[in-house]
Amino acid sequence: MRIAAAVVVLLCVVTATFGYALGQTFPPPSPPVAFSQYGVVRVYAITAFNGIATLTITSRQAAPFFISSLTLFLSNALAQQIVLNTVNVDGTGPIQIYSQQGQTQVIIVPAGLTYGDIVQSIPSYLSFLLVKDPLGNEAIVANGGSTAGIALGIRTVAGAAPSGATMIAVATVEAPTSTIVTLTFS
Repeated sequence: MRIAAAVVVLLCVVTATFGYALGQTFPPPSPPVAFSQYGVVRVYAITAFNGIATLTITSRQAAPFFISSLTLFLSNALAQQIVLNTVNVDGTGPIQIYSQQGQTQVIIVPAGLTYGDIVQSIPSYLSFLLVKDPLGNEAIVANGGSTAGIALGIRTVAGAAPSGATMIAVATVEAPTSTIVTLTFS
């Protein structure tokens, strides 16, 4: 009886067919871009500034890019400060910076001035945003590609800016020479 049972189990194992499933394979990873293949580009955008804006910098290639300066120029001096409101690096979600209490304010353009630099204004408690770029400058780093980049929200402290205020943003970016870098306002 044991032999018959063993023969039946053996026949079941021998006659069983094995199938396989086809799955999607991932494309091979692209090789990293050497810093020797990086270049410097300056991009700019213009907007009518009403007291709040978001600056977004992106790169088409999935490789890190570095923002060593992001200077804002105003057509006329405002009576209030422009501060950093939010930071969103690589779509990870906005980090809220601005606070009414003032302890966490990052002042980009002091009241009465017509220009200021966001990168130079980053305080020590936000130093995790800064790295050394390929040229040795302090820079904000972000990844390129379709869902990456950096979005910086700015605002005036006391609300709306005077009508007719124009803002120009100029960014100096180190990125792979084979990519396109864009700066936009929203």
